[in-house]
Amino acid sequence: MSRTADRYAKAIFELAREQNILEAVQESMTEIRTLIITLEGFRRFLGNPLLSYEERRAVLTSLFEGKIPELALRALLFITYKNRLPILRDIIESFDSLYLAGTGTIRAYIRTALPITDQDKALIDGQLHDKFRQRMLTRWSVDGSLIGGFRIFIQGVIYDYSFKNQLNHFLQL
Repeated sequence: MSRTADRYAKAIFELAREQNILEAVQESMTEIRTLIITLEGFRRFLGNPLLSYEERRAVLTSLFEGKIPELALRALLFITYKNRLPILRDIIESFDSLYLAGTGTIRAYIRTALPITDQDKALIDGQLHDKFRQRMLTRWSVDGSLIGGFRIFIQGVIYDYSFKNQLNHFLQL
């Protein structure tokens, strides 16, 4: 991350915390990051030097007004005014780091072989909370290639409880 991105992220984080809308701003930032990652046209828009501030402002306002908190929209427009849209993804990632640290939260990505019930998800979330002693922000997905079981990616470590992994360990004996 750049120092510039960190400064913008810290300002947005502090304002969101002061206004008690940290969760809503975090959700908005996550959605915008998803747009940046998945939509080539949006990435080109962010990096297009030929667009004027007024054109960018009009596009961002039409896309996000009423859909994200006012603070998040004003931050986007300010970043646009300062010609920092090319580093928006870095700003959002820095904001995300501040959010996780500031709320005592860690993110876990869990892939299961089959869909599981909400009750089982809550049980796994509870066990992860007990292990790491932090609030869990869990993202669930289904991956049929696991055959059975699940994989957890958390804080840079993969915990592999899939049948495929268990079978591979057994065959290596």
